[in-house]
Amino acid sequence: MRPRRTSPSRDEAMPVTRSAPLVCLVMAVIASAAHSAEPRSPAASTAQPLPADVAIPNTRRLEFVSKINRHRYLITVALPFEPAPNKGYGVLYVLDGYTYFASAAEAVRGPDKAPGVVVVGIGYPDDPAYVQQVMARPWPAAALFNGQPPSRFAPYLERFYDLTLPTSDESLKQMGFGGYKSQNFGGLNDFLAIIESEIKPRVAALVPVDSGNQAIFGHSLGGYAVLHAMFVEPDAFRTYIIASPSIFWDNKAVLADENRFSAAVNAGRTRPRVLITMGSEESTPPALPASWAMVENGRELVRRLKSLHGNSGYVIEDYAVFDKTNHFFSPWPALARGIAFAFPGVHTVLKEDHPDRKETHGPTQ
Repeated sequence: MRPRRTSPSRDEAMPVTRSAPLVCLVMAVIASAAHSAEPRSPAASTAQPLPADVAIPNTRRLEFVSKINRHRYLITVALPFEPAPNKGYGVLYVLDGYTYFASAAEAVRGPDKAPGVVVVGIGYPDDPAYVQQVMARPWPAAALFNGQPPSRFAPYLERFYDLTLPTSDESLKQMGFGGYKSQNFGGLNDFLAIIESEIKPRVAALVPVDSGNQAIFGHSLGGYAVLHAMFVEPDAFRTYIIASPSIFWDNKAVLADENRFSAAVNAGRTRPRVLITMGSEESTPPALPASWAMVENGRELVRRLKSLHGNSGYVIEDYAVFDKTNHFFSPWPALARGIAFAFPGVHTVLKEDHPDRKETHGPTQ
């Protein structure tokens, strides 16, 4: 059982939507705007999302209300075209699925990529009533999204809650998030429990999965969330893809569980596979404040993790720094590197389990 911090309670419903623009803007742009934009409700915007005329083949969409925090979630699932290996499919769980699901789904498909991997995007519903409920709440950075459909703004609200540990109003103010309330943050431990007890079982009910070959990807605050997940539940996934983690957040509160994790690794009780990535320009103003030390914090974390003396199977990949890449564009090379790291032998397994299988480039009938 993993230790759990108590998440702050919220009387108001905090449901949210899917299809955000660039979730990676959540740190840099919104933080800077918080100084100048007065809190106001973006519900007045009349912009509506345009019809979606393009679909991704062989995908499923599942919506549910969590029994843990009573919030609504939408998971999007890309199923492989190939028959399942004997042990079941590998699974890649993608945080901020409304932004990265389509990219990840295509990245694993094809005979020379990572076929036989299910991609699960974790996000939020997008029905108008739900979006309107979310957008009715005051939001300091609303001016940034004038002209954007509300369904592309609302995911930030629930994202802040789901991907952070409990904090205080004073800490938010010190980070440049004055006007934000701590009650809208701090749901990360509940969110991890939702993945384990409510999302994973739904995926396993769709297709056979290999519980020993699952990976999780997150970027920015999503990377912060994946890092925390690794520290407190290192056996929940085989591979942790930690992209541009916001280690600076709340005075590096995410590192509170590092010593306990390190002791477990040194004792041979756990052996996750870990990849940490960063854009080379993520510590370069004005895109992000230099004080956040994104590149430096990531490098130091990799150094500490590599210094541990874990058993065979404990793998800390070299720090992946993408040249001439800032925070806003770093998720995509991180996905590519992460998928190759997490599922290097999937194609071989498929051939061994199904020697007569013909390659397919479209949905099976």
